[in-house]
Amino acid sequence: MYKQVLHDHLDGGLRPSTARDLAKQIDYKPIVEIDNVADFFDRSSSTSLENYLEAFTHSIALMQTFSNLEQIAYEAALDMHQNNINFYESRYAPFYSVNDTLSPKDVINAINSGFKQAENECGIVSGLILCGMRHDPDNVKAVAELAIDYKKLIIGFDIAGPELNYLPSMYKDSFLKVKNEGINITIHAGEGDGVNSIQEALDNGAKRIGHGVRIIEDINEDNELGNTADYVLQNNIPLEICITSNLHTNMYKSPQDHPISRLHNLGFNISLNTDNRLMSNTSIDNELKIAKIAGIEDPASLLKYSASDSFLN
Repeated sequence: MYKQVLHDHLDGGLRPSTARDLAKQIDYKPIVEIDNVADFFDRSSSTSLENYLEAFTHSIALMQTFSNLEQIAYEAALDMHQNNINFYESRYAPFYSVNDTLSPKDVINAINSGFKQAENECGIVSGLILCGMRHDPDNVKAVAELAIDYKKLIIGFDIAGPELNYLPSMYKDSFLKVKNEGINITIHAGEGDGVNSIQEALDNGAKRIGHGVRIIEDINEDNELGNTADYVLQNNIPLEICITSNLHTNMYKSPQDHPISRLHNLGFNISLNTDNRLMSNTSIDNELKIAKIAGIEDPASLLKYSASDSFLN
């Protein structure tokens, strides 16, 4: 049975050893001068999503050459393969790596080259979702245009970054253009903001919801569903759940408090994902264990179901 990861950020998944090696090459002092790289990136005690996201400043600093991007993508796919994943979807905000020597197309090609190396070596199939940064409308517009220009080289479009106060409707023109080009859309929603963000993601063409866990706020104690929750359930909209990340961004205090089990029991379409393996010190194997603690009897089934929702199909 095929197993799939739908939600994982390339800049959130560097190996600590690779981060140290690449930092040494450019004498990146914030990393070179510390003893434990894994601890440096660890955001398990974050107080908010914004605090969690601060770590990406340092990983992105190491993603400024073709060879670095290629290596990071290759290792990400290889690490997924080692966790028995067959299909891997990775996200990245491409303009974070554009510089005097790297064009936007170079960034895409470097990542895809790394993915292809892993596929040739061990068979895992990977694809790239381009992320616009929602706190920067010009960036979202530029990434949407890039997605259209190179749609044959990618598998989807997303907006990421701080969710609160940056609703999907702010970018409705970009989403419409992308949708009209037949490009798959998934949108981060229902993580840093609530049900209204999820509804706006649906209204703007999202086939899947990145995180989406706060759909639980549209379900009362008697399991009566509000309009958005009912639509998501009836239309089998995939929720890209990332348990450990939700704990580390202070959404829930423990796996037992996380609503994944309740949503699963109600019949919602849930996939299990890693989000940011470096910042959350996690892997798919770890997420399977956490899901078990959270009350999912057969967590591996969530990876199998995800294959039918893949943008790689």
